[in-house]
Amino acid sequence: MMLPNTNRLPDDEIKVIVRAADEIIARGGRTLLAKILKGSREKKVLELELDKCPVYGYFKAEKLDGIIRKVDWMIEHDFLDIEYSGKLPMIVFTERGWLIQSD
Repeated sequence: MMLPNTNRLPDDEIKVIVRAADEIIARGGRTLLAKILKGSREKKVLELELDKCPVYGYFKAEKLDGIIRKVDWMIEHDFLDIEYSGKLPMIVFTERGWLIQSD
C-alpha cells in the first residue's frame, strides 16, 4: 500500500503509532513497534505483554512491511527517533511525538 499523495499519515494513525511506541520507548525498535500494531503473536511480543497495549492489532489487516513504512514515515517526520543502546536501535519520542502522547 502506498501512502496518499499528500505523504501524510492521517492524524488518527499518527496517534495510534505514538501510543504503541509508548509501550517500548528505549526498549524496542521499529520492527517490534510494527509487530504490536500488526497484532503479532510472536513470543517476544507476548513475553513483554505488548498484546495488552490498547492499540495492539490496530493495523492487523495490513502487511508488516506496510506498517514498517508508516513507522519510518513517523521517524522521517520527527514524531519518533532512533537511539542506539549499544548496537541495538531503540525507538524514542521526539519532542513532537511526546507532545502528542502526553496530550
